[in-house]
Amino acid sequence: MNKLFIIEGIPGSGKTTFARMLGERLTEMNQEVHLYVEGDLHPADMAWCACLTQEEYDTVCNQYPEHREDFERSKTIWKDYAILAYIKVPSISGELFSYFESKELYDGRVNMELFSGIHQSRWEKFGKEATGIQIFECALLQNAVNELLLFRGAEEEAITNYIIKLSEAVKNLNPVILYLDVDVNTAIERAARERVDDEGNRVWENRVAEYIENSPYGKKSGLKGIEGMYQYFRERKQLERRILEKLPVVNYTIPILVEHQSDITNEFILKICNEVTGITQEF
Repeated sequence: MNKLFIIEGIPGSGKTTFARMLGERLTEMNQEVHLYVEGDLHPADMAWCACLTQEEYDTVCNQYPEHREDFERSKTIWKDYAILAYIKVPSISGELFSYFESKELYDGRVNMELFSGIHQSRWEKFGKEATGIQIFECALLQNAVNELLLFRGAEEEAITNYIIKLSEAVKNLNPVILYLDVDVNTAIERAARERVDDEGNRVWENRVAEYIENSPYGKKSGLKGIEGMYQYFRERKQLERRILEKLPVVNYTIPILVEHQSDITNEFILKICNEVTGITQEF
């Protein structure tokens, strides 16, 4: 039985919607489901997590006692470090948010030994302790590829081997990767159009373009502005597809036309649910 489903694809491909629909459907079929989308306190991944020494964590708790309970609910421990999913802490100040952001594990902020040590051990621990059916949004390919390509200067072979090692840590869960294959221009335009501020400004688009342009890979490759962002996602998608071919994990690439995405999603989710439960049902 497959106990781990990992939904991958570039931004705007519909990963969050797919993951939530799959979780809802399996729950309706009386399955124990654990769903993790971007920003959640994740049992394996480290996106949007700050890495603090115990001394740093204690200092923050003492300085912001009103948030102590939220900190405790949003943290996990690895050796002598507190891993804090800080975007789950409500109403923190801009100053505190910036501090946590500076302590993130991603974006090349910690040395590779610490990064890979925490990352691998969390996947191994998850593989041993997970119960029920687990659904991850973008935890295996997207986040690791972004980190290793944009900030670590890793070559394709090294990135592939790194992801293979993560996947092997959860092989007892019989993982399945579902890759949502949407046209890059269509997907990114949709993401940019939907992820706006209260005044309708396309803040996500500008923020991501700047993020990519200022990364070591972006600078080396001359990726600039919005067009540089589109170029990066074209390259990333091609790389992820090649990595998928080499992973020792069952994976499906789901071609999606945006105008028919709802029907395609429903059809594939129905197939998954029937295979998981052994019960033939229809939507």
